Amino acid sequence: MSQPALWASFLDQAGAVRDGDGILLHFGQAAAPDTAARLCVADHLRVFTLRGPDAATFLQGQVTADVREISAGSSRLAMHLSLKGRGLVSLRAIPAEDGFDLLVPASMAESLRALLGKYILFSKATLAADESRVVLALEDSDPVALHKSMAENLTPLGLSVPEPEQTVFAGALTCTRLDARRSLLLLPAQDARRLWPTLLAGREPGGSEQVLLSDIVAGEGSILPGAEDLFLPQALNYDALAGVSFRKGCYTGQEVVARMHFKGQMKQRMQRLSWAGEHALPPGAVLRNAEGKAQGEIVQSIAADGRVHALAVLRLDYEGELFSEPDNALHGLLREPLPYPLPAR
Repeated sequence: MSQPALWASFLDQAGAVRDGDGILLHFGQAAAPDTAARLCVADHLRVFTLRGPDAATFLQGQVTADVREISAGSSRLAMHLSLKGRGLVSLRAIPAEDGFDLLVPASMAESLRALLGKYILFSKATLAADESRVVLALEDSDPVALHKSMAENLTPLGLSVPEPEQTVFAGALTCTRLDARRSLLLLPAQDARRLWPTLLAGREPGGSEQVLLSDIVAGEGSILPGAEDLFLPQALNYDALAGVSFRKGCYTGQEVVARMHFKGQMKQRMQRLSWAGEHALPPGAVLRNAEGKAQGEIVQSIAADGRVHALAVLRLDYEGELFSEPDNALHGLLREPLPYPLPAR
């Protein structure tokens, strides 16, 4: 049996609950919108490797983020855009010793391969799916406790504890710190199986549902099936998250994005919402006012603890009720705070 298969079997024996596509959702405990101490299997993410002498130059011309910042040790959200400047696929780019690791939603993995693959033929670089490594997420409401736990677990592996928004790596093991309370570990499946008991000590186990909910709370949206070619990167607040650069040079869709930044005025932005309910809405689902006029679209959502938690791109001037269908109001609708300020324009 292969190491990834042994890892999956190990998790199943630990009580993993999976969806129809085999994605690990949880371990019998529903996701919650807090940041308790957790170790989560980010089974909804796939790892791609981008390697070769032209890797940085190639990536710089394909995505919205400034690859020079990634090469300097930061991980960044980024998008690959259409000629209209809309996101076709989103990813998190992470520095590696000889190139970059790209994290992409599993449901968009083939899109990433196809979109970047048709351009990479002309570069001295290779793009490949990495089936040998898995992604784990460390979460904690207490940054000090998270730092201490990471030091205890990473130091024996030859890794220092990264500062927020920084990445460290040693061999096949990578740790990228998303913020003060969240970190991602990329490691071979056999190492994940060996380290799981140690990493889990004092934590609750979680799966993709919890990681997705934490992304929503952090205001970090992804392009998912059903929402391709809908959103400018600014609409998903990537300009507030260092996920788009306006001065780095050309990339597909750059002219449209730059024109909006320097000469335009954003009329819609991604916001965090929650409402009473048990059923999430799919990406791209239209939200309407009482008269049936479209006011925005869902980016991603998840049902947890009797409420639906969502990121949605909405008109900035909209107030009042929202409806997913003419007779389906979003009851108990709340506009939740984002953990970062939005640009003035």
